[in-house]
Amino acid sequence: MAFVPAPGYQPTYNPTLPYNQPIPGGLSVGMSVYIQGVPSEHMKRFFVNFAVGQSPGSDIAFHFNPRFDGLDKVVFNSQQGGHWGKEERKREMPFRKGCPFELVFMILPEHYKVVVNGNSFYEFGHRLPLQMVTHLQVDGDVQLQSINFIGGQPSHPQVHSE
Repeated sequence: MAFVPAPGYQPTYNPTLPYNQPIPGGLSVGMSVYIQGVPSEHMKRFFVNFAVGQSPGSDIAFHFNPRFDGLDKVVFNSQQGGHWGKEERKREMPFRKGCPFELVFMILPEHYKVVVNGNSFYEFGHRLPLQMVTHLQVDGDVQLQSINFIGGQPSHPQVHSE
């Protein structure tokens, strides 16, 4: 059965970096964020942030940061009040320079589940309430092909009266 996204859930194709956009309807359990891209041939690092707001210095509920720096690893963290939390890391690199990838963040009740190219990679426990997360940020040595937000049950529609 083909999945047809609901209005407002159309993928963003070839987004430019830095990417810093609102998450449609906000982040909620059951939602998945699909990112397709290609790390540059000269990749040092890139990141995906689930952020509390759009401005620089906003809290970050989940920071996903692959690093090619001689000791290839992926770093996971959060930032509150301008201070980084306890860093978690996995000394395994699921990305290859110049090779396309599919990165999925599944939003589960107790953690973010990270899946890379169809393989479970890591689970990062929630440090900030999901309801606080408003924006997705992506930047670094990567070319994005698409970003898509699928599923989730927004607890309340966001109404902007400006």
